[in-house]
Amino acid sequence: AHDVPGGVAHSFERKAPKSDKAFVFDSGPSLLSGMSQKGTNPLRQVLDAVGTANDIDWITYNGWMVHDTAYPAGDEKATFRLTTGNDGTWEKAIEKKAGIPAREAFTKFRNEMMSPNGLSESSALIPPLALRSDLTAVFTMAQYFLKFLGIGLKGQLLTGPFTKSMDLYGLTDKFNRQWFDYLAFALSGLDAAHTQAAPVSYTMIDLHKDGAVLDYPKGGMDSLIQALVRGLEMSRPSIGSGELRLKSRVDKFNLDEENRKAICTGVTLEDGTVLNASRGVICNAPLWNMVKLLEDSIVDASEESGIAAAVRKVRTQANEMEMTGSFMHIHLGVPADGLPDDLDCHHSVLNLEDDVTAEQNLVIVSIPTIFDPQLAPDGYHVIHAYTAASENFKDWENKLDGGRDNGKAEEKDYRRTKGYKDLKEEKTEALWLALERIIPDIRERAKQKGSIVEVGTPLTHRRYNRRFRGTYGPAPPEGKDVWELPSAKTPIEGLLACGDTCFPGIGLPGVAASGTIAANTLVDASVQLNLMDEMKKSGALQ
Repeated sequence: AHDVPGGVAHSFERKAPKSDKAFVFDSGPSLLSGMSQKGTNPLRQVLDAVGTANDIDWITYNGWMVHDTAYPAGDEKATFRLTTGNDGTWEKAIEKKAGIPAREAFTKFRNEMMSPNGLSESSALIPPLALRSDLTAVFTMAQYFLKFLGIGLKGQLLTGPFTKSMDLYGLTDKFNRQWFDYLAFALSGLDAAHTQAAPVSYTMIDLHKDGAVLDYPKGGMDSLIQALVRGLEMSRPSIGSGELRLKSRVDKFNLDEENRKAICTGVTLEDGTVLNASRGVICNAPLWNMVKLLEDSIVDASEESGIAAAVRKVRTQANEMEMTGSFMHIHLGVPADGLPDDLDCHHSVLNLEDDVTAEQNLVIVSIPTIFDPQLAPDGYHVIHAYTAASENFKDWENKLDGGRDNGKAEEKDYRRTKGYKDLKEEKTEALWLALERIIPDIRERAKQKGSIVEVGTPLTHRRYNRRFRGTYGPAPPEGKDVWELPSAKTPIEGLLACGDTCFPGIGLPGVAASGTIAANTLVDASVQLNLMDEMKKSGALQ
C-alpha cells in the first residue's frame, strides 16, 4: 500500500518554494548502533544475509545530548551528554549531573550487567537467524544448545520487566532509575517497569562496550532501505529474485478450508490482481490491521466455518493486545548559519522529574545534516523532532468518519477542517519548545526564505504508515508487567506474521528479528542451516 519503501523508517523529499534542491527527511528512527560492523544486531545480519551490507557508507559518532527541562535553560544541570564506550566519559557526566553516588551506582550496575555470562551477554547469545516458529527449530538451534542452557534462570529476568534487573543488582538511586526509564521508553514506548529486560540489556552492550559507536547511514535512512530493496531484487542461482510492488494495497487474503482448518493461499490486490502463494504469505501489518483485513476476507462467517473460527482467534489476540500512544512530528529545513560547529546530531528533551510516559514529555530530535550536508540545500539543516509514543489518539479520533478508527483507509478529508488545524497547532507547541532548548531562534529560522515546515500528527502516522490508531506499537495487556507477543505462526495455515506486534517486539532490531524468524519458518530448515553456515564462515554470525 505504501508509495515508497521503508514503512515507518522511510525517507521523503520536500522542496521549499522556488528551490531547486529538495530537503531529504527521515520519517522515523535515525539513531542506530551495531550496524557499521559485523555483529549481533539483527538488522545488520539481515543486510549481511542478503549481500548488501557493504553498500552502505556508515558515519560513526559517539553519543547524544540530553536536555532536562526540570532545570531552566543555561543551568549546569540542564544538559548532559551520553557518550558511548567505556573510557569513563559517561560516568563523569553522571557525576556532574547527579553526584558521586549516582556515578558509582551506575558503574557497579553496568559491571554486573556486562560481566561474562551476565544479562547483557545472555541477551545476544541466540541469533534470530537460528530461530523459527515450528518444531524444526530443534535442529536450527542445536548448535546454540549449550549457550541456551547457559542462559538458565537469566531467561526469566530477560523476559521480565527491566526494573527487576535493577532491583536484583541494587540500582536504587533516583537518577539511574530515571535514566533507564528514559532509555526503555526510547526503545519501546514504555517505561522500565513495562519494558522487557532483553532489549535494554542488549542496548547496554551497544552503548557501553569498549569502542562502542553509534551509526548513521550516509544519504539518510533511505540508503539503508535501498540496500534492503537491492538485496530483495538481487538474482540468485536456483532461487531467482524478489520483486517489490509499491502502491499495491492488499484487498483481502485468499482463504480456503480443508477439514475445518483455515488455509491462506495468497492475496488479492485492490486492483483485482490475484497473487497465489507457493509456500505461504508473510504479513507485516500490525496485528490490529491484519485481523481487520482477515475479517473482510471471510465469505462464510457461520459457527461451522473453520476459517471464521481461526479469524476469531486472531481477533482475540488483537483485542487482548494493548497499544502505546502515537506521535507528533515536525520536519524542518532551516538556515544553518550561526549555529555552533560542535552541535550534536541527536538530542532528547524531557523533564526527568516527570513520568517519562507523560503526554509530550519526551521529544527526540535529529539533525542529520550535521553528518551529511547533502540531505539539504547548501547552507541549510534538516531537523526532525517528535514526541515518542505519548500522544493520546482519542484527541484526534473524532476527526475520522464516524468518530473512530475502523481500520480502513480514510476517505474524509479532515486535514482541511478548522478543528484539525487548531489541534495540530496546539499539539505542535511542545515540539517548538523542545527545539528552542537546542536552537533558541528556531522559530525565526523557520520563517526565513528557503525554509520549510512540515507537521505530522497521529492521523498522519495512521494514514501514511497504515498504523491502527496511529500507535507506536504494542503495550502489556491489563494485569501484566510486560507484553506477551505472538510468534510468527498464526491460527491460519500458510499465513505468517512479523513486525512489532510479534516476538520480539518494537524497534528496528526487533522487527528485523521477527521478519527473519518468519522467513526462516517459511523455508525448509536445511535452507536456513545453509545460510547460517555461510554467514558463520564470513564472520557475520556468531
